[in-house]
Amino acid sequence: MIPQVMLVIPLFLVVSKLGWVNTYHGMILPVAFGSFGTFLLRQFFLGIPKDLDEAAMIDGASRLRILVTIIVPLAMPAIGLLALFAFMGQWNSFLWPLIVTNGMEKATLPLGLTLFQTQQWTSWNYIMAGAAISMLPGIFLAIVLQKVIYRGITIASGFGGR
Repeated sequence: MIPQVMLVIPLFLVVSKLGWVNTYHGMILPVAFGSFGTFLLRQFFLGIPKDLDEAAMIDGASRLRILVTIIVPLAMPAIGLLALFAFMGQWNSFLWPLIVTNGMEKATLPLGLTLFQTQQWTSWNYIMAGAAISMLPGIFLAIVLQKVIYRGITIASGFGGR
């Protein structure tokens, strides 16, 4: 609900206190968990029938076993979709890696593409080649998660193939 630009200064203060400036976990962890994921998973969990929990409790399963063996496998479509959205949202991020890294040794691809722009000239052929290459991990992840996401859509829409 709050734009990322508003959270940059508090996040940077936390990252610098932890000593995570110019590290990979300083780039990934502060922005990996957001409110969108919380709302998406909450709504998906509310759609899972309570009868499954009660039946497992009657059979003697603990709450942890119910979570691991029943709830999480049913929630895999939502988790896969959330993984795809989170990855794509952060893979092309420019602002947070620009702030949290010092130098180009840990720079991300969007930061590296800015090296091809100078005040005198712009090497468009290298920028377009880099942009095309930067799409490959997202396309690969979407292909890998396609079956999981499709299963989630069919379950959520009620067309389960019957």
